[in-house]
Amino acid sequence: MTAVTQTLFREFVIRTPDTAKGLVAYLKQHVGPAVQRGRPLRVIVTEEETRRTNEQNRFFHGPVLDAIAEQAWWGGKQYPKEFWKEYFRRRYLLKDEYQTPDGEIVQTYWSTADLSSGRFSAFLNQVQAEAASEWGVEFQ
Repeated sequence: MTAVTQTLFREFVIRTPDTAKGLVAYLKQHVGPAVQRGRPLRVIVTEEETRRTNEQNRFFHGPVLDAIAEQAWWGGKQYPKEFWKEYFRRRYLLKDEYQTPDGEIVQTYWSTADLSSGRFSAFLNQVQAEAASEWGVEFQ
C-alpha cells in the first residue's frame, strides 16, 4: 500500500547508549528524504510515560461513555456506548492513512490500550469537551 500522507513515526525508549546510537542512525537515514519532501522531522525528547491506567480505562468505559450514551441525542437518535467509543477513536486517534492500488482509502487508528497515561488524559478531555458542547452531556 502507498501512504496518502505518509506519516513517519518511530518511538525510541533510550535505556542504553546503543539505543541512542540507533536513534542517531534512524535520523541520519530519514532527515534528508524528509527535508526533500518539504516535511522536516520533529524530535521531542521527554521522559518515558506509563501506559494508560486501568482506572482511566474504567472511567472512560463507565462514567464517560455511560453519560454520553444516556444523554446525547444526535439527529434525533441515541447511540450505544460502542458507537461512541468508535466515533471518538476515529475522531481523535488517527494513526495513519493509506491508499490501496484501486484507490480505496484505509485509515488506521490508535488503540486506547496503546496510549500513554498523559495522551489518554488528553483524549478523555477531548471526548468530554465535545460531548458537553455538542450534545449537552453533563458529567458528574
